Amino acid sequence: MNNFIRKRKKSLAPRLRYPLRKSISLVGLMGSGKTTIGVRLARRLHIKFMDSDQEIEAAAGHTVSEIFEKFGEEDFRKGERKVINRLITQDKKIVLGTGGGAFMDPKTRGRLKRQTIVIWLKVDVDLLVERTSKRDTRPLLKKGNPRKILTNLANERYPVYEEAHIVVQSGQGPHDKVVNDIIWKLNKYLAIEKKKYQKRQARLKARAAAKSDNKNQKTNVGSNEKNDS
Repeated sequence: MNNFIRKRKKSLAPRLRYPLRKSISLVGLMGSGKTTIGVRLARRLHIKFMDSDQEIEAAAGHTVSEIFEKFGEEDFRKGERKVINRLITQDKKIVLGTGGGAFMDPKTRGRLKRQTIVIWLKVDVDLLVERTSKRDTRPLLKKGNPRKILTNLANERYPVYEEAHIVVQSGQGPHDKVVNDIIWKLNKYLAIEKKKYQKRQARLKARAAAKSDNKNQKTNVGSNEKNDS
């Protein structure tokens, strides 16, 4: 009976109805669930999940905390910019979990918006405080009161996160529900993008046909003038 229920739930889960032509990047504050949600989303889409912070650590040979302490945030952002650019320009599509401040960098934000589908996992500050209190690996939260820091970060970053293509609430519910919400919104977004693409293609064909007609008309006029002479 339990197996039947699990299979039933799985069959009711939404599926992606359109081809994924770009990678997906997840943005949001620390504790928003970019890794836990990202891993599940990638599994559902049958593509690889990658974490930009883990890739930065592998490239630098230091943890994120160590990079902040030894070299400062500016150097970290430079390395982050290079790593994210490498990850989103590879041939294979991925789900990319980004660091909380990555989308705040104008160059990184521009690349992510152009080359990926950006999804903001939006979470209330109270829940972020609860989640981040379970781990002592957040460099920015070591500088003072975590609630005050997270509140200030939310005030600063949420207006920028609004530039994401898709916004999904990532609250107290099951992770699979958030993944389902993402896929529903992805289908809606991709349907709109498909219509835009078809309209662009139709305009290009119309322009090409118009140019061809103009060329034919000029050729006919030239032939008539030669015949008249």
